[in-house]
Amino acid sequence: MDLATSFRWSSLGNLQGLDLSHNSLIYLPSRIFSHLSSLRRLLLSNNSLVAIHNSTLAGLERLEELDLTLNALKTFPEEGLRELDSLPRVALLLEENPFTCTCGIEPFALWLNRSQGRIRNADSLVCSFPTSMRNTSMLAVGTMTLGCQQRDAGADLALQTSYVFLGLVLGFIGLIFLFVLYLNRKGIKKRIYDMRDAFREVLEGYHYRFEIDSDPRISQISTGADV
Repeated sequence: MDLATSFRWSSLGNLQGLDLSHNSLIYLPSRIFSHLSSLRRLLLSNNSLVAIHNSTLAGLERLEELDLTLNALKTFPEEGLRELDSLPRVALLLEENPFTCTCGIEPFALWLNRSQGRIRNADSLVCSFPTSMRNTSMLAVGTMTLGCQQRDAGADLALQTSYVFLGLVLGFIGLIFLFVLYLNRKGIKKRIYDMRDAFREVLEGYHYRFEIDSDPRISQISTGADV
């Protein structure tokens, strides 16, 4: 029996504290704790959780403490942040996670700055990757968002420039092609006429052959002539 099924069919409605530390948990199904409505303290430390998804914490309206230290959390997607915001009274512990401080972590970094009051030891949260950002405070990362936006804007501008340049090149090639056609218009016209005449001769040959094969009299005359 899996963990979610155990919670669903057990009589733990009055349970106030649950310690699931050191259980090698990787994924928490949606609404896994929905039958533990009295839970106030949830310890998930020292697992391998990679994300908190939508409705993971559904049903925990009375929760006061959530320990997510020493997991594999690289960031929190927007659905994970909404899930945490749905429990505004919860004190969060997030230390010792391998946060990856690339531009994708911006929403989480900004959320950390807004939510410092409910995060224990928020100033101890640091980046683990990339190497250039290692040990940088996550709170400081929240002030670096403009750099990411500038890089994104620069990338968009470079992409637009590439499209314009490609359009000009294709347009130039098209003009050259039309110019070559114009210079060779007489030769092209003659070639078209020759192809038309050759096609007409082939059709006439097939038509003549069909008339001979379909008319017995013509076939006999042809045979007699051969004799």
